[in-house]
Amino acid sequence: MDFNDYLAIFLNFGLPVLLLAATWLTQHQIIRARRQYLSEQEEYYRKKIPMTNLKRFPDEAYCDPALVTGATVIATNYFISFISSFKHLFGGEMKGYTGMCSDARRIALVRMLQEAEQLGADAVYNVRFETSTVNSGEKRKSSGGVELIAYGTAVKKLIL
Repeated sequence: MDFNDYLAIFLNFGLPVLLLAATWLTQHQIIRARRQYLSEQEEYYRKKIPMTNLKRFPDEAYCDPALVTGATVIATNYFISFISSFKHLFGGEMKGYTGMCSDARRIALVRMLQEAEQLGADAVYNVRFETSTVNSGEKRKSSGGVELIAYGTAVKKLIL
């Protein structure tokens, strides 16, 4: 075997494997950084703006209600799709999609709380989530994602 044979083997097999590994590592780092940021933001807002899914906060007087929303669209990626395709054969939880949906929910909630903070809200009640899928392309060639919207009613404490 000469140099050209080794080069051909590397270009046909080694380079794709190297690119896949680099892509997976980059994706892993991005997800880790996103989750760290979300944890910090959730901790900050947990202490600052209480929220509930109840239609009203009990035993408190509030005024100036305003609708606040937070939305995000998380795209699927080939690694999640590839690994999850095996679940279609054998069944079971698609953990890649579960993590993707959880991240989307957390991002939408943080964005909703950021909007509430900009309005000077002291609390958010009647918090709800809505989801939908986003597809682009035709049939099996489509790429897609998950859209998630968090919304609620931001209020200020009534000062008597």
